[in-house]
Amino acid sequence: MNSLEAKIKTKLKENDGGPFSKKAVDHVQTHLAKQQVPPTLFQPYIVEICDSLRGNIFLKFIESDKFTRFCQWKNVELNIHLTMNDFSVHRIIGRGGFGEVYGCRKADTGKMYAMKCLDKKRIKMKQGETLALNERIMLSLVSTGDCPFIVCMTYAFHTPDKLCFILDLMNGGDLHYHLSQHGVFSEKEMRFYAAEIILGLEHMHNRFVVYRDLKPANILLDEHGHVRISDLGLACDFSKKKPHASVISTYLQHSPFRQHKTKDKHEIDRMTLTMNVELPDSFTVELKGLLEGLLQRDVAKRLGCLGRGAHEVKEHLFFKGIDWQQVYLQKYSPPLIPPRGEVNAADAFDIGSFDEEDTKGIKLLDSDQELYKNFPLVISERWQQEVAETVYEAVNCDTDKNEVRKRAKNKQLGHEEDYALGKDCIMHGYMLKLGNPFLTQWQRRYFYLFPNRVEWRGEGDTRQNLLTMEQILTVEETQIKDKKCILLRIKGGKQFVLQCESDPEFVQWKKELTEAFTEAQKLLRRAPKVIGKGRAGMVELSKPPLTHRNSNGL
Repeated sequence: MNSLEAKIKTKLKENDGGPFSKKAVDHVQTHLAKQQVPPTLFQPYIVEICDSLRGNIFLKFIESDKFTRFCQWKNVELNIHLTMNDFSVHRIIGRGGFGEVYGCRKADTGKMYAMKCLDKKRIKMKQGETLALNERIMLSLVSTGDCPFIVCMTYAFHTPDKLCFILDLMNGGDLHYHLSQHGVFSEKEMRFYAAEIILGLEHMHNRFVVYRDLKPANILLDEHGHVRISDLGLACDFSKKKPHASVISTYLQHSPFRQHKTKDKHEIDRMTLTMNVELPDSFTVELKGLLEGLLQRDVAKRLGCLGRGAHEVKEHLFFKGIDWQQVYLQKYSPPLIPPRGEVNAADAFDIGSFDEEDTKGIKLLDSDQELYKNFPLVISERWQQEVAETVYEAVNCDTDKNEVRKRAKNKQLGHEEDYALGKDCIMHGYMLKLGNPFLTQWQRRYFYLFPNRVEWRGEGDTRQNLLTMEQILTVEETQIKDKKCILLRIKGGKQFVLQCESDPEFVQWKKELTEAFTEAQKLLRRAPKVIGKGRAGMVELSKPPLTHRNSNGL
């Protein structure tokens, strides 16, 4: 028995199984008795932990201030509508068939990105709408998960003239640029770049994306010298839903393998399909074997196509001695580290610009803009990472201070949380009220929601106003001046309109009011009315408090 098994057995004896069931503990001990440590050894523990998290732990979370803060941040995320004004755009760093790439900084977090802007008129002129939309789809597929070898997208948005991709900024230049500066790479250097590229392609293939545009100009370096694959305009989806990979035609019919200068397209096809590949004598046997395996015309014999995908390539003799986990963690030293503080790209003059005369006669119609109605996108996990790395702590700290000040003011005005605590209060906080027939202005009041009633009071007002669930006919959603509101229809033809101070509070108040009203109506239908002293129509209902939350927007 190895030391790991011994430690696990000792721990099990010390804890006597701990919080886990006897069945789960027996599963682990049975494997250990056979000196087995399979990947599924702790699977029963994982299932029981997840089940536990779904129970009381999760209920406590949604009743906590942390859930309120989560809702506040989620509301910010779901209401992102980016424009050019959200970025400060810097110098041009590249140019393609449809547009340019610029360095940019996001205004609210200060994070640096690359902004790829495609000109809608140029796209229309070259009939490239499908290519542009395809790139957005492919980027959305590969930009989730933790792969450090792909230039991923965080946002996509569009203006009347441009399609904009907000991508990882790679300020180390591309391999085409560095080959022109450095000369040819040694096999050791080639092995480093090939290994990282393989992991990037493997990530794409795991998401059913085939790349189709591998060339030095599309392999970018970060500031440390590690590679990322860029430009997914020609990539395509080969999932089961889309079994055919020929969704997108290669731009302007150029073969990605074109090596010979000839205008005869059929001659290019003939050379590609029939000519033998000649490799330099200076290449080692291992390198020749790798390239010949990858360039096999017969798919059934091609390296990587024999059933195990990238593993076949990673196990080739050319990569002997490579620790692929270390490659993934970027632990190997890059052969080339880009100079710090420099833009490792061609000068803006050399990059050039488009001739505006080309698109002078192109008109963008409503039908053209309709193509891009679903173009805007926020990659949730990447936005969350951006916020966590930049402003998360500062914003939370400022919000906490504001909430402390609000609580102090509420206490001074008599809106203490102590009034809610110890009672069956479901929720409390400020809302704007429009309900008096003689008033047309919103009144800011502090509300308390109970299972059988709604109470409120004004600032400095010690008198508590009351509305019982028996008096309410319906709880509805309405809209006043583009602002979502809660409409309470009251017996006698009256109505109250309540407006919350933020969207998360609106969602929570509407949900809790609706649930409390529905539950009260059920009880009112089957229980006798109980008239409370001094509070006509009040019904004492027993319902455990859901939360004592006082939500505040960020």
